[in-house]
Amino acid sequence: GRALSAIGIWSFTKEDFSSLSKEERDRGPMPVFTSSTYNFGKVASGSVVNAVYSFSNKGKSTLVVHKADSECSGVRAGEIPPVEAGGSLSFSVSLDTSALPKGETMVVLTLVTNSPSRPIVNLYLLGIIA
Repeated sequence: GRALSAIGIWSFTKEDFSSLSKEERDRGPMPVFTSSTYNFGKVASGSVVNAVYSFSNKGKSTLVVHKADSECSGVRAGEIPPVEAGGSLSFSVSLDTSALPKGETMVVLTLVTNSPSRPIVNLYLLGIIA
């Protein structure tokens, strides 16, 4: 007989804000990050890198992060609770470098939010794995 092989399926979901009026969009939340990139410098392969990202909600309603996701299995994001309009928050992200190849690397963490103006926010971890 023929050998069976598995296939992987990866999907991505975000909110559809296309039916919102300009006024409704303007009343939405707006995440503004201090920095979207964390440079961890040079680390030994197998190290765990800990990053902190900070942002403010400059919008007019509560920001909700529905999901924090990465194609890299070694990424783990800390809890990201809802942030009221005008509020700020910092959250931690860890990166286990064990499964990553040596050399320069860039890992993307994608946040899916309820912000009509920023439904997707990409955060980056950059560095060199030795």
